[in-house]
Parts: sequence; C-alpha cells; structure tokens
Amino acid sequence: MEKICPLCNALQQITAECPQCGAALVDGGAVSSYLGPYSPYMDTQCLPFKSEDYCLHLIYCPVCQYDTRIQLAFVMI
Repeated sequence: MEKICPLCNALQQITAECPQCGAALVDGGAVSSYLGPYSPYMDTQCLPFKSEDYCLHLIYCPVCQYDTRIQLAFVMI
C-alpha cells in the first residue's frame, strides 16, 4: 500500500470560502513545490515542514489575494 495526498491526486476538492471576501478558495498546490524543482522529491529531514503523515498545501483567494496553508492527511491506497 502507498500513502498519497488526496488533494494532489484529485481524490478531494477544496470547498472553503475566503474569510475576508467570501469568494471560493483555490488550491495553489503543495508548499514543497514552491521551493525548487527537486523539493517535492527531497527527504523529510531536508525540509522542516515536510512530513510522512500529511501534505501541506497553499490555499488562496483569487479575488482578494488572501492565503493560508492547510495540512491534509495522507490516505492509503
């Protein structure tokens, strides 16, 4: 069995509203993808926020530019 992120693999969708303007929040992808081209493949020891148990995602509002991060637990497939 393999651990995967449900949001990265389109098994789950974000259904939250922006707390500032009420628009629908959008998934900006895994935070590890923003650090460099090889960061998603680096070990958890190299990246302080990367975990074996969850995937950290950037969620943002396209209207007012509000952003936040959420932790999504990996699921076994």
